[in-house]
Amino acid sequence: MNIAIDVLAILGPDSKNRGIGNYNTSQFNKLFEKDKENNYFLINFYENVELKNILNYSNNVREFYFYLGPNGLLTKNKDFKGIIGDLVKRFIKENNIEVFYITSPFDRNMSYEMEWFDNVKVVATVYDIIPYLFKKRYLSDKKFYDEYMNWVEKVRKVDKILAISQSVKDDLVKNFHIESGKIEIIYAGTDDWFKKINVTEAENYAIRSKYNIKQDYIMCTGGDDDRKNIAELIYSYSQMPRKLIDRYQLVIACKLSSASEERYYNLAKKNGIEGRVILTNFVPLNELISLYNLAHILAFPSQYEGFGLPIVEAMACGTPVITSNNSSLAEIAEGAAVLVDPFDSRDITRGLIEILEKTDLDELINKGFERVRRFTWDKVADDTLNALTSLKEKKAQYEITGNKNKIAFFTPLPPLESGIADYSVDIIKGLSDYFEIDIYIDKNYKPIYEFDSNVKVHVYESFITRENEYQDIIYQMGNSEYHAYMIDFIQKSPGTLVLHDYNLHGLIYHLTAAKGDFKAYKQILLEDYDKEITETYVGELVDGRGNPQLYDLPLNGVVTNYSKKIIVHSDYSKKLLLEKNVGHKVNKIHHYARIKKQNKVRTRAKLNISTDSVVISAFGHIHETKRVFPILNAFKQLAEEFGNLYLYFVGKPAPHIKGPLTDFLTENNLTDKVIITGYSSHEIFEDYMDTANICLNLRFPYNGETSGSLMRMLGKGKCVLVNDLGSFSEVPDDACVKLTNPKNLSVTEESNMIYKKLKELINDPGKTDIISRKAIEYAENHLNLELISKKYTDFLKDSSKSLLNDQLLDILIFNLNRDYSDKEVDFYELAKTLSFSKM
Repeated sequence: MNIAIDVLAILGPDSKNRGIGNYNTSQFNKLFEKDKENNYFLINFYENVELKNILNYSNNVREFYFYLGPNGLLTKNKDFKGIIGDLVKRFIKENNIEVFYITSPFDRNMSYEMEWFDNVKVVATVYDIIPYLFKKRYLSDKKFYDEYMNWVEKVRKVDKILAISQSVKDDLVKNFHIESGKIEIIYAGTDDWFKKINVTEAENYAIRSKYNIKQDYIMCTGGDDDRKNIAELIYSYSQMPRKLIDRYQLVIACKLSSASEERYYNLAKKNGIEGRVILTNFVPLNELISLYNLAHILAFPSQYEGFGLPIVEAMACGTPVITSNNSSLAEIAEGAAVLVDPFDSRDITRGLIEILEKTDLDELINKGFERVRRFTWDKVADDTLNALTSLKEKKAQYEITGNKNKIAFFTPLPPLESGIADYSVDIIKGLSDYFEIDIYIDKNYKPIYEFDSNVKVHVYESFITRENEYQDIIYQMGNSEYHAYMIDFIQKSPGTLVLHDYNLHGLIYHLTAAKGDFKAYKQILLEDYDKEITETYVGELVDGRGNPQLYDLPLNGVVTNYSKKIIVHSDYSKKLLLEKNVGHKVNKIHHYARIKKQNKVRTRAKLNISTDSVVISAFGHIHETKRVFPILNAFKQLAEEFGNLYLYFVGKPAPHIKGPLTDFLTENNLTDKVIITGYSSHEIFEDYMDTANICLNLRFPYNGETSGSLMRMLGKGKCVLVNDLGSFSEVPDDACVKLTNPKNLSVTEESNMIYKKLKELINDPGKTDIISRKAIEYAENHLNLELISKKYTDFLKDSSKSLLNDQLLDILIFNLNRDYSDKEVDFYELAKTLSFSKM
């Protein structure tokens, strides 16, 4: 199962290093130690720390940090609530979450809305309902009362509640009428370091000297809250017989404010026990354990506890306990401690006298050891795992049924010499399980591929008569003339745009300025740039004072500005689109790869390539942007050193490069070593890829594209060289070989870089094997066609709208400038969070 856990209880400012935070830290440490099968996704909105340093987890646990602005700004302003919702929904979808675990549902630092969890089971731990039970003390403010009751309503709606005691469960049923069957009891555990230890004479002296403890003592670990009943304990202590007061000091070990310290010391003085009450304030863990072990008894007469860890900690250290006869305290301690009424100081005094004078402490200690065995983090982890996995798996978000929705699909198809045409064939096959599909192609060619019966192919002219039949219209858009016919349809009948190339300037220039239509060219430029930039650029171009800026001025507004939704294949392209217009609804869906085992011997025989040859191959349209001449320069050096080395360009040269390419091969006697195949059928293209020892997929300048050929190489487990730029940078470092962006390199420097890396790989086949294994592992996990088709389907059927737009950004910036001008704001991390929230 895929289980998300919000770590609010561990890192939230109201619970970190306190009871709830410590409970969760111990719970998850033990859970992750025991469970290596399920996948856990830790979602952290609170503090940019490495959770692995807190929770010692394995490879089945991943952590995600989302910065919400200074002081958690996005959670503090209701205007931004929808952004958090979008983020949570995307997190659930991207990680295929089945169960979402809310660790602190009564915490204003993060309040989830149940509508964010469609098709996901939700679990929440409830530690107590103390504010409700003591309304006059905690909920006297009407605004906070309403907020608390809103949290209660959300807890009612979760699928399973984990209560930390029977007492808490009973309170939930009695006060909020929550169905008993949806509440499971999972007690706390006792950490291993709470145990009987041998405190040396030197350690005993040091700790007593530090805290001014001069005699045997009664210990109390409480907190700076009247519910902990410290004032009542001090008064009750003062009412004991003087001989007991003189024999036992009262040591209160917890962090207190200066006002509370003054109050308690004054209370002791007023009641004649000045100097007998010691307030340690904060105590480090190692000293707390020693204090437990040295204490004569622990007094913990709290008015109410959801669990009451101090009593089991003391029992584990062999310290007798006096505690309250209510809530979880009686549930945990009855029969193994002296119980008192925390609301009656005379009864607390009675209990103190009883445990100090009339009780067999050895017997109580043994009962304590026996009782504490019930409360282990092993059991907590087992019970937590059972509770999480007992929930039924979430329903498939979209079931394949006989009644399929219908979509239109604009794309080129084979035999057009286009990688996108090949891509679309496979994507359509995957989507046909979920949709009826009408494909719309350009005129003047006939597709060579036969689809299933629920897929029909039409010439685009017939679309207008069927437009109203479709749930959505998909446009597969690339930077070539094969996609020109789509532009008018994208603008007039907007749908889902699949943007294969971020920059479409080459296509636009070909359609307009190259034909002398500078008016149309200017109009399209204005979709991306302001009037001044456009007028200056086009003016210089018309006057002959400038050159076409096909890479320096990326264009896509001619289609992206009109689209309802956009699919891209890389975070690189998504980031650029959202920087232009945060209102875009953009989703990254990886390009796909067919995961295939290679049969190098068979394909080499088929293509008449010797089995002992070392083959380096580059695939696709042969153009300068594929770094053809630096590759050739590098290969020229390598061919002089390795007699069995061959270079294959599997593709068709651009017309303008054909002559220089032929000349280079002739001049350098490489015509037998460098083979240019021309355009190949899909089958032969794949065969050539199978034969390669090393593949090249270099780019510069870069149009923001994702290479379909690269995806195929990864799916075949090829060792591939790429340039470290754009979408290519997103392939894991261990699944390919990354070369520096050649932007600032001379041709000679770039050629030498390619030469050195290829020589290293040729000489070390073991290294290429390691990279190959990682490549196919990456492809299996991220690029398989079934997964990609499902992500397409989810996005196409997703009718939700992101709330993040330019207006909301203006409100956010206004809030930052008004309220946080004096605080450090991590704008980069905030931008990453906002970007992720975009579905």
